[in-house]
Amino acid sequence: MIGVIILVILAILGIGGTVALVLYESDHIVGLIITVCIMIVLLIGTIGGTVWYYNSTESGKRAIKDWKSNTSGGITRTVTVYDINGKEIAKYEGKFDVEYNAERIKFDDEDGKRHVVYYTTGTIIIDEK
Repeated sequence: MIGVIILVILAILGIGGTVALVLYESDHIVGLIITVCIMIVLLIGTIGGTVWYYNSTESGKRAIKDWKSNTSGGITRTVTVYDINGKEIAKYEGKFDVEYNAERIKFDDEDGKRHVVYYTTGTIIIDEK
């Protein structure tokens, strides 16, 4: 999502800048002023909408947390794995990022060891500290 927003901003600046340059070269000052004003309004709208989305929606807040986790080496978590009968099999604590899909979770602990836990093992609970 962040990449799309950056592309939109770059497109606004690129297209608007090209139009502004053409108008400037042909001495259309009024057109240049209108183009610059439209670019400013579009940029403010895009940036304002982005700030609103990431601060006012739960989806946006999760996206920020995911991004922080990906770029800072993870979040301090406890991963507890239980067998089918509810008995604890393993417990991992530390700062790491968890990747998951329909079959398993995968993470590297603070010592760099990779852990892959398949859901058929039982229940997996991941708690953020």
